[in-house]
Parts: sequence; C-alpha cells; structure tokens
Amino acid sequence: MYKQYINGRTVKGHGKPLTVLDPATGEAVATFDTATAEQAREALEAAQSAFKTWSFTPINERIGWMLKLRDACLAEKEKIIALVTAESGRPYAAATADFNWFLISLAYYGEEVKRLNGAVIPTLNLPYGGTYYLVERRPIGVVVGHLAWNYPLGNAGIKIGPAMASGCPCVIKPSSETPLSLLYVGEIAARIGLPAGVLNILSGPASEVGSALNRSVIPKMITLIGSSETGLRIMAEGATSVKKYSFELGGNAPVIVMDDVEIDKVAASIVAKKTGFAGQTCVNYNRIYVHEKVYEPLCAAVARELKLAGFENDAKYVCSPLINRKSRDRMFELIDDAVKAGAELVCGGTVPAGREKGNFIVPALLKNVNDSMRVSREEIFGPIVPLQPFSDLDKALKQANDTVYGLSAYFYGHDSRDIAKALRTFEAGEIFVNGADGNELIPHSGTKQSGVGCDKSTWSLEEYFDFKTIALVP
Repeated sequence: MYKQYINGRTVKGHGKPLTVLDPATGEAVATFDTATAEQAREALEAAQSAFKTWSFTPINERIGWMLKLRDACLAEKEKIIALVTAESGRPYAAATADFNWFLISLAYYGEEVKRLNGAVIPTLNLPYGGTYYLVERRPIGVVVGHLAWNYPLGNAGIKIGPAMASGCPCVIKPSSETPLSLLYVGEIAARIGLPAGVLNILSGPASEVGSALNRSVIPKMITLIGSSETGLRIMAEGATSVKKYSFELGGNAPVIVMDDVEIDKVAASIVAKKTGFAGQTCVNYNRIYVHEKVYEPLCAAVARELKLAGFENDAKYVCSPLINRKSRDRMFELIDDAVKAGAELVCGGTVPAGREKGNFIVPALLKNVNDSMRVSREEIFGPIVPLQPFSDLDKALKQANDTVYGLSAYFYGHDSRDIAKALRTFEAGEIFVNGADGNELIPHSGTKQSGVGCDKSTWSLEEYFDFKTIALVP
C-alpha cells in the first residue's frame, strides 16, 4: 500500500482511493488512498516548522542528507525503475534515464549551492570603509511543487534538489497519473530518517489537495511543470498572499529546416524526437516547416525512418504508449481534422495489432499541413509528425512565432546568416540549432504563455533565495 509522506513519516491517506493504470496494458498497477486538503495543510505546517531549523542547517549537512537520499534510492534502483515503467509506460531505457535524472539533480544542486555567493558593494561618495553594503542570500521559505506526469522522477529532482540545497522545505505533489515512484521515494526518505518536514510528498486531487496548497499563505514560492491553463489557475488560487512563481508550461515548438541540411540526419532527429516517449514532452517538435527544395526528399526520409520504429525494445525507435486512452484518442482526432482539411496521412495513425488493450498508436506522418489545422494550433503531445513546406525564411519565422507559446524552438541549417536571423527572431526561451540539446547547466525557461522563471542551472537555484541587504557604518 502506497502512503503519503508527511513530516518525516509515511501515513495513510484520508481521501478517496486512486487506481493507477499501466498505459501499456490498461491494467491496474496499484490502488491507494489519496491525501486530503487537511493533510495538505498538515504538510505545509510541517514544512513551515522545519524551515526554522533547515534554513540554518550548515550547507554541508544539507548536502549530506541529499546524497544520503540519492544513495538510498540508488540501492533500490531496479524497483524504482520498474515503478516508473509501470505507471508511465516508459520503456526500461527511458525509465532508467528518468531515474538517473533524479539522482543527477540531487548531486548537481548539492554542488551548485556551494557556489552561490553574496556581494559587498562599494560606497560611491565616501572613502573606502566609510560604509559597507552587504548583500546576502537567504532561503525564501516553504516551496510547493506541482509535477507533470511525463517525468515522474526527473521533474521531481529539479524541484526537490534546489529546495533542499537552498534550505527551503518543500511539499511536492506528483501527478495523479504517475504518483507511485515518488511516493516510494517518500518511503525511502522516511527509512533514512530525513529530518521531519524537509520533504513532504502528497498525492491527491488537484481540486482538493492542489487547491489547499495554493490557497495557503504558508508557501513563499509555488513551482509547476504543467499546462498554461493550470498555471493561470494556480496563480488565481495563490492570490491569498504574495508569492513567487516559477512555472514551466505548455509549448508549441516550431522547427525550421533549411535547404542545406543533411536530409537523413534531420529525418532521424525528427523521428527520434517524435517517437521518444511517444512525443509526450513539452519541448517536442510541433510545427515542422521544411524548405520547399528539400521538402519531398525529407518527407520520404522521415517515412523510411518511421518504418524502423516499433514497440519492442530491439527497435531502432522504441515507441511508448500514450499516458491514457483519452490522450491516445485525441491523436486520432488531430489526424482526422488535418486530413479533412487537406493534409495527407502518409503512414501510421492506427492502433498496432496485438496492443489494443494499451494506449498505443503507430507514429503518424502528415504531409501538406497548414497552420489552420488543430495539429498546428494545439500542442500535439504525441507521435504525430506534421510537415509543411515553405519558400521564404522570413515568412516561416513569422509563422513560427504565431502562437501564444514560447518554450522551445528548433532550427536546422548551416548558413550563419540564416542561423543569426533565427536566433534573433524566434520568440522562445530556448533555441536549439542542428540537433543540439540541453543539460543541467543551462536554464530551461519559457516566454509568453510558456512560463516564468526556469528549471535547471544555477539560475533556477537562485529562485529559491531572497536577498537581504545590510548597510553598515563601522
């Protein structure tokens, strides 16, 4: 039985039962009792009490606890990975990557917090030493983290890591789609004796547990990985007090492919991106604009690569199920809308034989897409490859920016003038050129309706601190 982790102990939820389904089979993985609003408030009070001591705990001691948690999780690696696979549908390799990301974040923020320093600012109108102005960083307070389901542990790591390192106790709410692996981390935290209240993990309905966390005046920061609509709702609910927000929200990532690319490499990159975890990432390729000179060859190359995608672990591109049946059926709706509006379904878009009980779909390739179709206007979040031709880069860039979202943007091409124009013009928090990818050292942030603040990097860690300025006359 999975339990809530509150104030250093695992406790039975007092709410309604929740059954977690395996997206690959449709079968139940586990059923447990969820938390209630009252338990959410209990967790917040525990975190507030812990802040009085955790914020003054020496940095090396905090790091020691983070590494102890990391090592304890590593000792149960295979069990935790199996939970990630069962609840999210991730193949073993992808579930392992999610687990590793969690451990990497604990270690990374444990090291990075050592490098955050204050400053001494000089006096401009007095001799040196006349007045000292000192600026130091202080932990902001209790942090609430709402997580998305697509990276059950990776998303948790980029919230828990900076919170623990900075001295901010936290209350983490995993998605109800994928709560099991993180609830088990709570069990591990209880076993190693992590100081009470430093980390709290609650699973329950957003309308009850999430709302109670947001409306409380205890949190000093609320952080979220989720949809733009959820972000707006959290901000409205959080208006009971002044809070800081750090949100990574939805995306509608444009991809521009110029006529000087290596077609096979770009095709392989597109297929890898769109089949990996069934395309269920906020940074995934959504609108793919291809220069007309290479449009037909690229379409053919993508179709060839898609033939190498499969549902067994020995396939070149291993396809995952969609997280639930509603999400899978939405893929059919997007494809049907595009075809009715004039797009051509080249391949895919069907339920694979023998996998009818899960939420699988054969990755689909759509040609001759345009920006009026739902597949262009909405975030796909699935294994659909929509290709449309363009002839003028300026027009393509204008189309790329014609969205309320601004999370990620992608460019393939080797003319430095074209690259410079794209970098200058794209309205996105992160821009990737010729297949480059991100890592822990660079911020993951969005513009427009795709978020505020950032995850990953030292810039994320800085969000967990306030400034304290001291003016001192010796």
